[in-house]
Amino acid sequence: MIRDWWQRSLLFRTVGGIVVISLLVGGLIVFVMSDGAARQAEEAAYRHLIELLDTVESTASVACFVGDSELATEVARGLLSSSLVLGVDIATPDGGLAQLKRRLDDPGSDRPDAARMVQRELHSPFTPALVVGHIRLTPDPAAIAEQVSAARSQIALQALLMIVTVTLALILTVWRQVVLPISVMSRRLPRIDPGRGEQLVPPEGCERDEFGSLVSDINALSSRLLGALENERRLNRQHEIDERKYRGIFEQAESGIFIADAAGCMTSYNHALARLLGLPRPLFDRPMAVSLGELAWADDSALPAMLRRCLEGNLAVAEDLELKQGLMPRRWVNLSLTPIGDGLLQGILIDVTERRNAELKAQRMAFTDMLTGLPNRLGFEEYWNEQINDRPAQLFALLVIDLEGFKQLNDALGFPAGDRVLASFAARISSCVKESDWTARIAGDEFAVVLRNIGNQEHLDAICQRILSSLGERFTVSGQQTCLGASIGATLYPRDGTKLPTLLRNAELALNEARSQGGRLWRLFDPGMIQAVEDRHSVASDLRMAIERDELRMHYQPIVDLATGQVLGAEALMRWQHPVRGAVPPDRFIPLAEQSGLINELGLWSLETVCRQLAAWQTGGLAPRVTVNVSARQIPDGLTPERVIAAAGRHGIAHDRLGLEVTEGSLLGESAATLAWLDSLRRAGFHIYLDDFGTGYSSLAYLKRLRVDTIKIDRAFVRDMGRVASDRVMIEAVVMMASSLQLSVVAEGIENAEQLAMLRAIGCHFGQGYHFSRPIPAEDFAAAVQRIAASGTFPELTAKLAG
Repeated sequence: MIRDWWQRSLLFRTVGGIVVISLLVGGLIVFVMSDGAARQAEEAAYRHLIELLDTVESTASVACFVGDSELATEVARGLLSSSLVLGVDIATPDGGLAQLKRRLDDPGSDRPDAARMVQRELHSPFTPALVVGHIRLTPDPAAIAEQVSAARSQIALQALLMIVTVTLALILTVWRQVVLPISVMSRRLPRIDPGRGEQLVPPEGCERDEFGSLVSDINALSSRLLGALENERRLNRQHEIDERKYRGIFEQAESGIFIADAAGCMTSYNHALARLLGLPRPLFDRPMAVSLGELAWADDSALPAMLRRCLEGNLAVAEDLELKQGLMPRRWVNLSLTPIGDGLLQGILIDVTERRNAELKAQRMAFTDMLTGLPNRLGFEEYWNEQINDRPAQLFALLVIDLEGFKQLNDALGFPAGDRVLASFAARISSCVKESDWTARIAGDEFAVVLRNIGNQEHLDAICQRILSSLGERFTVSGQQTCLGASIGATLYPRDGTKLPTLLRNAELALNEARSQGGRLWRLFDPGMIQAVEDRHSVASDLRMAIERDELRMHYQPIVDLATGQVLGAEALMRWQHPVRGAVPPDRFIPLAEQSGLINELGLWSLETVCRQLAAWQTGGLAPRVTVNVSARQIPDGLTPERVIAAAGRHGIAHDRLGLEVTEGSLLGESAATLAWLDSLRRAGFHIYLDDFGTGYSSLAYLKRLRVDTIKIDRAFVRDMGRVASDRVMIEAVVMMASSLQLSVVAEGIENAEQLAMLRAIGCHFGQGYHFSRPIPAEDFAAAVQRIAASGTFPELTAKLAG
């Protein structure tokens, strides 16, 4: 009964705890306080004895001084009247005067003398330093103990009253502040209905304390529980709806859906799965008879592996699997498996045959150049990884073929014509190699060829020459006869490397070497080419500093009137005198400048230098027309007409004294910006020269559209005109065509008198070359003009050759 009350009553447990704690604390307090009171009572008794001595000291001193025993006895009797004094002894140095104790019938007279004595020396009333006796009191231990006991009892009673009062106050407070509010809340809580919005009300006076917070927490928890119950009911309703939907989807879905165990045995599946896998409808009545493993999978190990990963890893897996169905085409299905517990899994089967076929087609397209039908860069790399790396002992040759002049042709005739040319050239390359070799288009106009089983360099040379010959043949495109050339870079596997990037780099280096030597030939990679590339990089770096270091110079090659023998102008040619390398040839640093973007800076320097020199010559009475070479990269933004006009204006140069030489290739694009650039310069009065005419793909109709003043015939035709009839015919045709268009002609590269006479006979207007003068510094130009004028005997030379 008491135990039940103890366990069920907070008040009882609280009161019991307070009482126990009060008894423990009160006992400790009583012990400490009574001990202190006893010490204080004892000390008070001895202080009283000392006070008695103080009272009788003077009288006892007189008694001892005069030796009056009666007086001493009276003093002793007075002291014995105190209940604390057990005995009195007054004596002089010569003997006792009075020694008294309590009467023998006194209850304390026969007690043992256990208390400490109280003694004091007595001094002469006339001479304080003289001791005349002493007085000694013997305390009564019983009287002192009685006083100590009384003090202890009083303190214990006071402490007990205090503890009882505090205990009752604590019990009342706990009952009022804790137990009563809890009881109120306990009675109210079962009577509220949260479903109707009712909430627990805190006890009066507790709205803002911990009980108020507890009531708020209970109401919040009740609301959350109510919300959770509502969510659960809603989820149950939704689950029922979803289950009905799932059953409808399961039966009507176009994808195959099934439930299977760990062995792949299906416990249920829908109509779509039966249709996809060709399962007979009676199997719906006994689905356990159908196992996924019994189907004709192309890879028998794929399905068991998927089942294991799904169930052991407790994760969803999906994979494309191939199905074999007798003589019918193979089909691809996507199988998705998801664990659903209890060793079961849900599967979804989708026919992805069309997607797989599309992916295979896209993959083939990704590795194939659609224009030429050849493998592209990715296809070439894939072939290399699959074929070449598997045969490390075989010798292969890798060719990189670059079409020369294709960009200009593409710009001139348009992309459709360029595409047809690329397709034609791809066929030409393929026809020059064996079927076992591999051809690919790896860039815009670059092709790669892998030649298997190359026996020696002669064999490689024969194949490369065959390719070059085939690609150099003339062809018709967009109704025009033209021809392109090609350059080839070759490298050997595994001699020059085993990794494709290394071999491609080597082939590109060999290709650059072929281009630098004029093109239309092939070169085999040599390790020295790497050093040459590094040297070119070093030269390019030095070229950036050449202007600042004043290492560049302009030389001038006279242009002579072939009819009169007079110097009418000059071509300005840049020279670079390097402090370490010496004279760097223009054909070495000009291409580097074009590749690195320095050509614009060099072009502006050339224009400024030529204008400054023309101004100096004009001051000296010499006024030749000087032509400045303009790179295709300067047109139209690098060397704008405004900059040319500004340079001429700064130096006071007449515009007709300055000519601009542009190559045929730089104008073949015939873009609107290029034509506008030409038109602006001609209208400003500058003379336009078309350089290297005959080396490109121009026609009469095309030349008519170009706004130029003079045509310069390339030195290659002049060099061989004496022994190659076609070159002389070509020069004659150019001169006639220029004359019909009212254009003047300059022949470059005149080396001897025979070439001079032939050009005069043809009717060429102007010429330049070593026969007249090499390119010379500006300070030597005036002397060269006089020398050429003084040595001109052209009529006699013509008559001599004619005779």
